[in-house]
Amino acid sequence: MDLIGAFTPDMREADDALIAAGLVYVDFMETVMDRIGEIMQLIAAGAIERSHVRGDLYDLVAAGTTSRQSDDQITVFKNGGGAHLDLMMASYVVDAVNA
Repeated sequence: MDLIGAFTPDMREADDALIAAGLVYVDFMETVMDRIGEIMQLIAAGAIERSHVRGDLYDLVAAGTTSRQSDDQITVFKNGGGAHLDLMMASYVVDAVNA
């Protein structure tokens, strides 16, 4: 599940149940954890802990890894938005090409 629209503390695209049950990744920890409604509202309410977020985009796309253990599990990717994601992807591509 890709969540790309809500980008403020008051905005949400997904309900508590999806976030709590999902294997959650974010585009960049520092820009999402304390600024995006899907994550910060659930942490504030005690529905999830910060550790529920498994990592960032790099962790999600790491070659040869997966966090899903069955087809029933849902991976949730929360994009907080912003130019930093473009920079992260450009850096990743440059590093991959130069490796």
